[in-house]
Amino acid sequence: MRQSTFRNIAHVVLACAALAACDAPQVVNTFEPTSQVVPGVMAAAPVEERDAFARQFLNGIQASSIAQSRELCGYFVLSRGQLIATPPRRGTEASCDYGPIPIGTVASYHTHGSYGAQYDNEVPSGFDLISAIDVQFDDYVSTPGGRLWRVDGKTGTATQLCGLGCLVSDPNFVPRDEGNVRPVYTVATLRRRQEL
Repeated sequence: MRQSTFRNIAHVVLACAALAACDAPQVVNTFEPTSQVVPGVMAAAPVEERDAFARQFLNGIQASSIAQSRELCGYFVLSRGQLIATPPRRGTEASCDYGPIPIGTVASYHTHGSYGAQYDNEVPSGFDLISAIDVQFDDYVSTPGGRLWRVDGKTGTATQLCGLGCLVSDPNFVPRDEGNVRPVYTVATLRRRQEL
């Protein structure tokens, strides 16, 4: 009887653990860097260093994103003391599945693809900001007009790091409503902008 009770308890514990694992975020514990490497940049490095890395990396993939008319996305990961970018994943015209979050992730990144008059893609979307808040790390966003944004998951703000043309831009980009592009947005101000 006693052995049966222990066996039943063990089954209950295993079942609970299995169910709990279903809701847990997936974390990749194996990572093979295949992209750019900047030696000596640590997770605790000043945000300016991470911003510079993001600017360089996103500028390097921007032309491909524009040519494909697709968002590209991935992560910036601290691996063996170096900041690296995971290979870009190809998304759709208006979204991108980042995939599982690798161990050591310090930020994510995504492009907004090519210019489309139907999109307000010169600023991060409200969804971009809410997603960064949910995961509690920064997301870097490049736009068809060549802007770079840091979406801060801890402060809940999106800050324009550099304006039109600071990154490779879509030759078909048509500036519109540029006077109303703020340097900083919150979820509330992005929602107001996108309701207009």
